[in-house]
Amino acid sequence: MSGGENLSRVALAVARLNLDLSTREFIKKTDEVMQQLSPHVSAMILSPPIMPLYEALTGRRRYGSYRSNLKTLITRLLGISRRRRMTLVLTPVLRRAGNKLYLGNVLLPSMGPPIFKGKNVIPVSERVSGSSNLEMITIDNVNICFAILNDLDVPEVIRAYTYLGSDAVVAVSPPVISRRKPTMTLMVAATRAKENRIPVIGLGGYAEEGSIQQPTFIVRKDGVIAEVAEGAEPDIFEVEIPSSGRRPKPELAKKYIKLIKEHLVKDDEIVKQMML
Repeated sequence: MSGGENLSRVALAVARLNLDLSTREFIKKTDEVMQQLSPHVSAMILSPPIMPLYEALTGRRRYGSYRSNLKTLITRLLGISRRRRMTLVLTPVLRRAGNKLYLGNVLLPSMGPPIFKGKNVIPVSERVSGSSNLEMITIDNVNICFAILNDLDVPEVIRAYTYLGSDAVVAVSPPVISRRKPTMTLMVAATRAKENRIPVIGLGGYAEEGSIQQPTFIVRKDGVIAEVAEGAEPDIFEVEIPSSGRRPKPELAKKYIKLIKEHLVKDDEIVKQMML
């Protein structure tokens, strides 16, 4: 593409953390990790402590209790983002919209209030619905879509985001709530990258109680795995994502989402096999 050298670029950090921490311990660890980042990094993507979310998803914790815990976490992370002058993206977080629950993302900018943006497309459980409203997060003029849990397993979800104009995919697969085998997460991510000629960033993590860990990784747009961390120890990747310069085709994105809703979400047996 001519003029490609003039396209926007964003430097992202992807944090692999122990997600079996208390809120206080998690805040401390996040602050320590941010001290290690290169000065050109614009934003860091991370998952929150997993047990409050797991308990809310499985009905062991009321949504009001989860929301209170999330509010405390966001407030303290927002303080760090302002002090460090760096944007944080926290995902997945549980949010109520109307009378339904969704998993989504929250953007914590270095200036301004938190911004909740994007929802899972494929239902997560009988308690958590799927949304047909596609939203991306734009950082430094680069569009990033978030494929949360089961979204990565459905080719049409990533294809829809690609037609919407996404420059990269963040595949959100925390431990404990992700049912996919770690090796399968890598294989599926590599396939989605190659299918759509789009880089896939894997946001995984680990929990110390022996649950299945999920890899943190970078897959290039040709499907080659460039970086991967799978062990129960903290790690961080820094990756530069260029704008693809794709011309958005929202009408095609809508057609793919319509296909998902008509042929997958309505098939109760398929969806139940994917649910928590």
